Amino acid sequence: MKFTRNRIIVALAITAAMTASAQASPDPCKSLRYASIPAASIALPTGGADVISATHHHQKGTGFCKVLGSIHPIDPDADDIRFELNLPDNWNDKALHIGGGTFDGYLAAAAGRGRTAVGIKSAPTPLARGYATFGSDGGHHTDYFPLPDAINAVNAKFARNKEMQQNFAGDALKKVHDTVVVLLTQYYGHAPRRMYFIGASTGGREALKVAQRYPDDYDGVLAAYAAWDQIELDLQFIRTAQALYSKGGYLGFAQTRLIQHTVLKACDAQDGLRDGIVSDPDGCHVDPATLRCPDGQHHHGCLSDAQLHTLITFATPQRTSTPVSDGVSSIPGYNVLSGADLTSATGILPFPLHNPIFLFNSFGYVIGDTVLRNFLTVGVHYDARNFDTTTGQPKTADMSFAPGGAGIWHAEVMQQALEVDATNANLRPFVAHGGKLILVHGTTDNIIPTNSTVDYYHRLQATMGVHTTASFARLYIIPGLGHGFGKFDAGFDTIGTLDAWADQGIAPTNLIVTDNHTGRTRPLCEYPAYPHYTTGDPTQATSFTCTQPNASK
Repeated sequence: MKFTRNRIIVALAITAAMTASAQASPDPCKSLRYASIPAASIALPTGGADVISATHHHQKGTGFCKVLGSIHPIDPDADDIRFELNLPDNWNDKALHIGGGTFDGYLAAAAGRGRTAVGIKSAPTPLARGYATFGSDGGHHTDYFPLPDAINAVNAKFARNKEMQQNFAGDALKKVHDTVVVLLTQYYGHAPRRMYFIGASTGGREALKVAQRYPDDYDGVLAAYAAWDQIELDLQFIRTAQALYSKGGYLGFAQTRLIQHTVLKACDAQDGLRDGIVSDPDGCHVDPATLRCPDGQHHHGCLSDAQLHTLITFATPQRTSTPVSDGVSSIPGYNVLSGADLTSATGILPFPLHNPIFLFNSFGYVIGDTVLRNFLTVGVHYDARNFDTTTGQPKTADMSFAPGGAGIWHAEVMQQALEVDATNANLRPFVAHGGKLILVHGTTDNIIPTNSTVDYYHRLQATMGVHTTASFARLYIIPGLGHGFGKFDAGFDTIGTLDAWADQGIAPTNLIVTDNHTGRTRPLCEYPAYPHYTTGDPTQATSFTCTQPNASK
């Protein structure tokens, strides 16, 4: 009885102490509700920031404080920057900034509660691993209720407002970063020891943007299929759409399947395995002329001259008559003659709508057209098919031309490239800070050309030197991965790899990538190597070796 009575006395004492502690220390999550961050705490001009809500949640066993807030603009006609910050109960003293997508505009894309771009679907999320995660809508949002917020991602009307345009270009990244650091410090008692950024597509451009513009703010950056040369990419969208929607130029399902099957028949087995994936696109050579109908007219099982022109347009670079930002004057073509499938890029309708509509018309036409209407001062009723992507001048004869060969909107193209693009290859300040960079792209991307990321990597080598580049940057080209999907839906330990390199000095080696569709694995080969099948189970990475181009031929 004495032992039992003592246990009861101790239990009552502990309970009383816990109750007193709870009364003395309110829920830390609730303590952030309605917090305000003064404008002076944010490096770029704002109207300050406010927390809108702070509530504690559990997600698959992970406890965290979900904070929603708004950063207010200077221009009363501009939108707030809406952000989400997730504060894990088991914080590891590190934070991860998540990039957005397309034109941003919706918070769900960067909320930070799921896996990262090119992450493993079945693995614990960064939040579950103890990283504070955050992201934003890029500084603009239109309510389309009852339609989803994601429609904002393909609507560039916000760009008519200068402050919202500059927020999208990169200002919002700094404003959100500074706001979040204040909240992290208030919640945990100190600023994060490490700060990372992971993003894909537009988020990949944003990842490179922070390394270039705010090098002291981030310790590691991962940019997947990054739209770093955004303006040349937009011009490539317009250029390919002009061919696609020219008379007789549309590539329907029958034509895109024909192209894909022809390429796979010629090149699929070159990597040692017939699996629907061309692992070495540079080693695949398909002459488009072999697909031409004998008389150049439209027939089943071949391409007309107009369709052949469209295919060649997709496969070749877009070039401007003069360089835009940082000397960039082109963007490569797509791997459509070496494995990339155009089926998902052409849209449902074989004719252009005005205004073009996402899914019904090609993604490129939708994006290129809205960029011209809103980022450039060509007017909301302008037809992208009348724009010369080389010079920046209209193609229609009844419109005036600027002297000297430069189009009347050439200056607009140059200015937008200067603001939006992430083309600066001088990352010396980022390297001096100790920053690490991982670049990732898939071979079958039909939105952003695979070789555009290769081009940026080569620009790094030319600017920083090959040895220095190797000390802080890695490039991985993943066969079968498209623009966030594909025959091989690749995932690897993105945040773990980045963190180990930046925090512990453990450089990436012998990485494995998993297909989120099937669970099969392959080696994640450092560029320019690619995985070549040798022998054994083709679903296992151990059956492949990272091979240099032409080494297996």
